[in-house]
Amino acid sequence: MKKDELLGSLVGKLRNKLHRLMKQRYALEAETKLTVEEFMLLCMINAKTDQILRNIAIATGKNKSVAMRMIDSLEAKGLALRTVNPEDRRENLLSITPKGEETLRQYQEIEKKLSKELTEGIPAEKIAVFLEVADLLSKKADSM
Repeated sequence: MKKDELLGSLVGKLRNKLHRLMKQRYALEAETKLTVEEFMLLCMINAKTDQILRNIAIATGKNKSVAMRMIDSLEAKGLALRTVNPEDRRENLLSITPKGEETLRQYQEIEKKLSKELTEGIPAEKIAVFLEVADLLSKKADSM
């Protein structure tokens, strides 16, 4: 990091570069086409089966209508399933389908391959320090 470069700018530039690379790889290598955001949402749904729609909107940082469109897209592709919450019929629960699980595995493999390419030639200790610092910054940002 350059002495006068701001952390937010540096991280923002890195995020944009990674987003662009991921988008390119997904478009080239994946059978089912997803946006980076849809892939992230599918990961969230898989991590906690039957999530409440409202919670997903909050976690993705998207407004409800954008989150709803992403969920509609995943459902139309047969990757996620929306069901009525038996405890509160006003809410929908989300779960991943078998096709969604397979698509998720495929996208994770694409991301693993890209991560390996990006970190090739960088000593493992430096990667570990980078991940540790990123985690600390993330936790600090959560507490602010």
